[in-house]
Amino acid sequence: MTKPQLLAAGIALLFSASAFAQNSGDLRGSVHDKDGKPVVSAFVIAEDSHSAVIRAASTNETGQFEIASLPVGEYLLQVTADGHAKLEVHDIRLNIGNVVSLDLVLGSDQAKAVEHAAQADANIESANSQLGVVMDAIAVSKLPLKARDTYELLQLQPGVESTVGANLFYGSSQPGVVSVSGGRARSNDYNVNGAHAAELFVNAPSIQPSPDTIHEFRVISHNYDAELGRNSASVLNVETKTGTDSFHGTVYDFLRNDALNARGYFDPEKNAFRQNEFGGTFGGPIRKNQTFFFSSYEGRRLTMGVTSPVVSLPTAQERSGDFSQGPAFAGTLTDATVAQVLNSRPGCAAAVASAGGAPIAANASYASIFPGNKIPSQCFDATAADLLSTVPLPNFGTDGFRASAISNQRQDQGTFRIDHSFSSQQKLAAYYYIADGYALNPFSTFQGDGASIPGFGDQTDSRFQQLSLSHSWAVTAKATNEARLA
Repeated sequence: MTKPQLLAAGIALLFSASAFAQNSGDLRGSVHDKDGKPVVSAFVIAEDSHSAVIRAASTNETGQFEIASLPVGEYLLQVTADGHAKLEVHDIRLNIGNVVSLDLVLGSDQAKAVEHAAQADANIESANSQLGVVMDAIAVSKLPLKARDTYELLQLQPGVESTVGANLFYGSSQPGVVSVSGGRARSNDYNVNGAHAAELFVNAPSIQPSPDTIHEFRVISHNYDAELGRNSASVLNVETKTGTDSFHGTVYDFLRNDALNARGYFDPEKNAFRQNEFGGTFGGPIRKNQTFFFSSYEGRRLTMGVTSPVVSLPTAQERSGDFSQGPAFAGTLTDATVAQVLNSRPGCAAAVASAGGAPIAANASYASIFPGNKIPSQCFDATAADLLSTVPLPNFGTDGFRASAISNQRQDQGTFRIDHSFSSQQKLAAYYYIADGYALNPFSTFQGDGASIPGFGDQTDSRFQQLSLSHSWAVTAKATNEARLA
């Protein structure tokens, strides 16, 4: 290798030493003649059908071979050996974390061998004990997504239950926060192109590429390998698209509104709804058969009416300090500092005395200080009184309140990926993701944000970025571990 290649490989290994262990697959198999005898030193070539990336291996003394850490995609397999006709196997699909095992026979009916190889079932893991489901680019791009959140498709997998609407904890409203086979929704491991892609607060997914950029993703629910053992629940691996030997691009714009919507049963009025998602992708070669790029942009603009839950608010009588309709005050003023603060408020002590209350002092009961459950307005804290003036009056029953308000969301997302093959055995990939967002929520259900009444919501600005480098370097050699390949 040249010095620049060594430097690039070193940087890649420093940033993501095990990335390709999570977003690649292995191709294994055996080569025999029509009499069942192993073919030794047969030359096996796997070529990516879209980017012309080539990897090779040769069979060992038992006729077996292995090509490890292949990028996901469709491959053409060619097998050549002295004294035998060349065999080509088309459309071999390699998924994330998948091991495809093939039994190839030279000198027999080629069409039969191709059919046998092409029918290898990616859902059956014959080489390991992992249980997982793969969704490819066709499923991701064709299945309906109401908000183009790819992680909504997780709910189509066996044993996956969404937590959206449960409000169990902060961030549980995100589509990617799911419970897999009863596991904690906070305990999933999210990966994009082999790099960890969750935020640190509640382990919710922070990197969510647009559906048009995803090549495939896989959910591993049980018995995953030790290299994936970061969290205790499921493992989600996302592999994004790469450029090919030809230029390709897409442009899209999706619109939704409330023109045909009905009023929700519990909503006081039909809520507003306007959603616009737009963007595009573009990718292709920088250098034929060697360097490729893929880029994308997506924007989202959402205006949506939100109905609050029923919230208990003070009545007009209680706002004036009259709590006579409730039970008698209980408890004792035990803190001398609190007593001092109340006495320092202008007119508070005099108003209490004129109402027949006991002097404001430590160890006096609240019922004796405020007889009849009535607190003079002179004893109110000025800041609290001003804040209370912005709280609306009950409109649902005697003390309940419910309202509809408008929420606004904006997000701009951009991605760029470049793949370079130094040789048929060595590949370097770089991926950059950035998303800027703004959200105005009129109501908040998280205690640290606000409350579910107008004027007490939350505004959030967010930015997520990820830069990942992945290096794959496989050495061509004869397979020697017969037990592993059998």
